[in-house]
Amino acid sequence: MKEKPVPSQEVIEAAKDTPNGWVYQVEGNFASHEAVPPEAIVGAWKVDEMGTIIGDFISNPNYVPKEEPRPDDEE
Repeated sequence: MKEKPVPSQEVIEAAKDTPNGWVYQVEGNFASHEAVPPEAIVGAWKVDEMGTIIGDFISNPNYVPKEEPRPDDEE
């Protein structure tokens, strides 16, 4: 069984700006104005009203590792 990711310092800092929301682990580089395809989202952590990550990492069942072809990849 694969270990769930631990939030990096960058993710912890992002959580402070996202109270009562979620912070996501995304594979790949996307500009702030770009939509992130669901298959590039590894998973997420819930953030409480104080901007603190709570609970465990929730894996995205639609995530496709980059080494595998994604539906929107052109050949």
